[in-house]
Formats: sequence, C-alpha cells, structure tokens
Amino acid sequence: MAIGHEPSHSLSAKDAELFRAFQSNLLSLISHELKTPLMGVLNALTLLKEDFQSAGSSPIPRDELVDMAKDNADKLNRALSSLLDLAALESGLFHARLRELDFSRLVHNRVDANRSLLKTRKLTIEVREESAEKDLAPVLADPNRLGRAVDLCFSALLPRTEEGTAVKVRIFPSEVSFQFYLQTGAEKAWEQSWSQSLAGFQGGVSSPSSAFAGTIQSEQAFLTRTEEGLGSEFLLIHEFMKLHQGGFKCKTLGRDVTLSLILPKFTNYEALKAVILARSSQMAPENGGLGSIAVGLLKVPDSSTAEVFRSEIRKFLFRSSDAVYALPEQGQVAVVLDDCKPQDVPELLQRLGTSMQKKFKFGVAVCPVDSSEPDQLIKIAQGRMNGVA
Repeated sequence: MAIGHEPSHSLSAKDAELFRAFQSNLLSLISHELKTPLMGVLNALTLLKEDFQSAGSSPIPRDELVDMAKDNADKLNRALSSLLDLAALESGLFHARLRELDFSRLVHNRVDANRSLLKTRKLTIEVREESAEKDLAPVLADPNRLGRAVDLCFSALLPRTEEGTAVKVRIFPSEVSFQFYLQTGAEKAWEQSWSQSLAGFQGGVSSPSSAFAGTIQSEQAFLTRTEEGLGSEFLLIHEFMKLHQGGFKCKTLGRDVTLSLILPKFTNYEALKAVILARSSQMAPENGGLGSIAVGLLKVPDSSTAEVFRSEIRKFLFRSSDAVYALPEQGQVAVVLDDCKPQDVPELLQRLGTSMQKKFKFGVAVCPVDSSEPDQLIKIAQGRMNGVA
C-alpha cells in the first residue's frame, strides 16, 4: 500500500492502470479523510472560544459547537484507527490476543458507544438477546479486535441507512447481526462495495485489485465524495473475523440488509489450541516477538472435578489475560500464562497450590523455547507431569 511501492510481479495493463490510480489517489483520499474532520474540530473550537470571549453572543449555541467538535473528532478517530489497522495488516503484524470474554456485554458496550452516531443520522436502535441467559457462555475472542469489527459494522451501515428507520441488533451465543434498511437507490452501490471487499479479502493485500478496490473507495466514490471513510470497513471486518476463525456474512433482500459476525464454537481442547496458536504467533521472531508464554497442565486432585478445579484456579490467577481450560477427559486443567520467564513458572504454580490449599502434579512447556506448535507444547507439558505443588 506504500506510495512508490512496486509490485513484485508484472501486471496486466488493466491492473497496472488500477495500481497507478490507487497510488496517485491514496494520499489525496487520506488527506481528505483526516484533514476534513480535523478542520471541523478546529473550526468548532475557534467558534466556541470566540463565543466565550464575546459573552455568548455567537449565533450558534455552545452545545451545538461542542457536538460539532465531538462528531468530527469521532470521524478523525475512526479514520486513524482504520489506517493503523491497514498498516498492521500490510506489515504482517495483524494478530489477535484471544481470551474468554462475555460476548453479549461486549456488543452492548459497543452499541452504547455508537449511539451518538446513530442519533446524528436520525436512526433508532433495537437490541435484543436471542438466547436464554444460561446459553450466553463466554466466547473466545480478542476484545479489542472484535470490538473494532462491531464498530466497523456501524461505520459501514450508518451513512447508507434510510433516515428515520431502526437498526436492529440481535445477539446470539456466538453471533451478532445488524439488520437495517438502505437508502432509496443505494442497492447497486451497496452490492458493489460488498463485492469489492470480497475481491480484496480473497486476493490478499498485496494484489493490485485488493489495494485499489478492497481497501479504499471505488474510483467514482472517491472522485465524487459520495462515501465517507476510507472504504476499508468490509475488508477489515473480514480480516478481524478471520483472526477469530469466524466469518462475516451479508444477506440482502432488496433494501433490507443483514450483516452478521459469526464466531466459531470451540470445545475446551480446541479453544486451548486456538489460544496457544494466537499467542505463539506473537512470539515468532519474524514478527518481532519478544517474551514467552507458558503452557501448564495441572492434574485435577482426586477430591475435585476438572470444571470445579478450573473455577478455583481462575479465582487465584492475577491477570485476566491468563487462560484456563478444563480438560475432563484427561483429568487435567490447562493454564496459559503470558510473559512468564520459564524459570518462574514452577514457583508460580507452587504458590498457586499454596493459595488454593490444594496439592497437584503439573508439567510445563514454554513457547518459543520448547516449540511454537500447540500440539507439541501440550505433548511436552504432558511428558513433564512430575512437578508437585
């Protein structure tokens, strides 16, 4: 995506033309998307300052000026966040820090954060849980990455939704959907944007079609300024969900559109491997990784069960990023510890046993010292099941 970047392979005449157009337009687009809201903030603050100096004689009420500054600051923040995401994607440092979280709570928090945007578009919002409370178990996700995916769904639908209508958010155990009604005559533009995002997602960020069509606005939208933002929302959502081994779907029926973010349903053992894989990729030297992660397997005491033992361990671990999984078939509980020095792990587990007033055997493997492969790390920890806490 860099200006002046030369493709590593020869391009067809059509792709070469698109690539040159992308390079020449990118700086102008970024400048527009950053400078325009920045000037909106500065202008609002200037008028607000003059209003205070003139003892409130400005024709624009102060609350409107504050709203104007905040709305433009929000636009600037969204544009900068997307640019940083695209830079991470292009650099190969696009990772997810997976952990268990309350999916429903995360969605509600992001809905609340976007309510002011909905209000500026004269839209209402309806949020409904589609599952019984007992079914809303924690899901495996990176709260920052998944939260960004939810925010980007709002960024994509808000400027295209018919004013005065409702956005319906439905929350399932491992899925959230956004149903809305397109503006009159927007069906073709929506379909084009969705198709471009798929082309970019499937082609990869290094392909000319991806760089031009998948990560910025269409040429027409760019020239006429008919769309807000960088035009990268769909592509980034696809990439965020890929990090979670999930999916991003769109269902269109005329002007009625439903976007869905879908997370996979893991068994405990699958979730353990997914967490190890996600965190070990951050430790890889080629990605600039530093530090290490430890995988500990703890033998469940005879007086307990895997689920009960897991719950007890969870209470005594210090950091929310530490992951704990019950493995009842193996009679064990697995613990994944971030940024732990290998020599400190046995002592930490022994302190854990003392705090819990429990005695158990354990084995430890460390990434990247022992391996970066989840199966191999689990196997090594199994073979070292001779420590005692």
